[in-house]
Amino acid sequence: MTGCNPPLPAGISPPGRAFRRGLRALGLSLCLLLVVTPAMAAKLTYQIKGLRGDNKSNVEAYLNALPVYQERQFRPARAKITESVQKALQVYGYYQPKITLSRDKQAPSKVVIEVDPGKPVIISRLDILLEGDAGSDEVYSELLDKLPLKEGDALNHGKYESIKADLGNLGLARGYFDAKISKSQVKVFPDQGTAEIFILFRSGPRYHFGEIHYDATPEALRLIRPLINIKRGDPYLAIRMAEMSQDVSSTKLFKQVDIKPMISQAEGNRVPVQVTLSNRVDHEIETGVGFATDVGPRMSATWEKPWVNRYGHRLNATANVSAPQADLSFDYQIPVGNPLRDYYSLQTGYRYTNNNDTRSDLATFSVHRWTRRPETWDRDVFIRLENESYVQGKDEGNSLLLIPGVSWSRLRVRGGLVPDWGDRQQLTLEFSDPYWGSDISFMRVWGRSKWLRTLGDDHRFLLRAEQGAIIGDSFSLVPPSLRFFTGGDQTVRGYGYETISPRDSDGKLLGGRYVSAASAEYNYRFSDKWLGALFVDGGTATEDYSEAWKIGTGVGVRWVTPIGQVRLDLAVGISEEDKPLRLHFALGPEL
Repeated sequence: MTGCNPPLPAGISPPGRAFRRGLRALGLSLCLLLVVTPAMAAKLTYQIKGLRGDNKSNVEAYLNALPVYQERQFRPARAKITESVQKALQVYGYYQPKITLSRDKQAPSKVVIEVDPGKPVIISRLDILLEGDAGSDEVYSELLDKLPLKEGDALNHGKYESIKADLGNLGLARGYFDAKISKSQVKVFPDQGTAEIFILFRSGPRYHFGEIHYDATPEALRLIRPLINIKRGDPYLAIRMAEMSQDVSSTKLFKQVDIKPMISQAEGNRVPVQVTLSNRVDHEIETGVGFATDVGPRMSATWEKPWVNRYGHRLNATANVSAPQADLSFDYQIPVGNPLRDYYSLQTGYRYTNNNDTRSDLATFSVHRWTRRPETWDRDVFIRLENESYVQGKDEGNSLLLIPGVSWSRLRVRGGLVPDWGDRQQLTLEFSDPYWGSDISFMRVWGRSKWLRTLGDDHRFLLRAEQGAIIGDSFSLVPPSLRFFTGGDQTVRGYGYETISPRDSDGKLLGGRYVSAASAEYNYRFSDKWLGALFVDGGTATEDYSEAWKIGTGVGVRWVTPIGQVRLDLAVGISEEDKPLRLHFALGPEL
């Protein structure tokens, strides 16, 4: 029995093992070639002609969502490509486009798509019907008055969807928890070039706040009582809970603040609210390092005890060390009513200064009464006792001063890490007199104003002005911590930190009775994270304004980071004969 293998002709030997292995390798290579060749074929790419702006971007997005087609698949894919272009154009109301597909003769894998979009269909009728309590809600009326679409506009499906989303989102924000869109329809009449939109929104009843349940310690409840802005029976408003959550978090007394509606437990259109608070730990320590050209490297450490007692008193200590200055301070805060807005602050500290021609040891103790009002003026009424031993140039002295005073400040800003609008105002009045135990008599006034405005999306303008004065006959006895110096990153760029001041006969800095400074800066935003800057600064610290102002000007860059702007400036002091160049580096908010 010969089996299934036929006999070989005479004279021919059976194939050897090496020959059989060669045949198998050849077969495997052919199989791999068949698999790899299609994968290496050119992929179709698309060139769009006749469109621009949103239309072109949307067509590109739709084409990118298609499967990857090879060059040989152009014919079977032609209908899908055309359909994607049509759908992309319909988003913006173009329902009768003329679309031509062709292959580029020089590059056959490139599909040239020529589009004449025609005219968009126009909304001839727009009906939005509100049923339920929302029909008498003024906020819903305002929403309908400001719709992104109106009769006579080109149909835009994106805006149509946003209208439906806005109706629902507003319902959630205002307590319409049973709301739904019962009917929504867009009828398009391409031959007539018109479209009709109909939306039926059934809001149902508006819910109200029910019982408020607290999971917190008794002392925490007592402390946040002035911050509670919701009560049982009030119409539901999500923003009220968000504001309350933000206020409670801003006290910095809690590591967890969770305020949420329990919608699933609502009864009789009343939504209970759960407030959960977890106190911060007894002690918290933070450390930090930084650098600025004014002071060089610097280190800081903060220790905080959020809960000194059950009344919400808090204590923190802060230490800062840099080349020109080192300080240690303690701040004990006592809330009065609203812990965010009204409180007493007992402060004590020590500061050592070794900067330019100033050597100073300053010890202070002060009592402050803070009144803070968001978006308006904060006020600090204080009385400060300070003892300072100093050397200023050739002068040495020691002063004991009891200084009552008041300061006002206001900060308004909007726009996130790169604000587009804002201002900061500061004003301080201080008094000293032997009548209440001070060594000398004077009045010190200082103020600063900063403004930020924008033009369009990319042009920013920053203006700053500063003025200060010491009024009295004993200026020579005023310690250096109260005299005026200027120059540096935050005042007059192109000059060293606090190097602008009257000088004695040996050229030593004395500090001024008056200070005046101003700045104008222009920023151009050339990317999301980078801005260029042009600026001119000017200022003087003087005894009698007999000296000319020092002027610095230059260019800079701004890098936007998650922790704030990093500012790098190259400035020249043009008031000096040698026109010195100085690099300034700073990190932090502009206002």
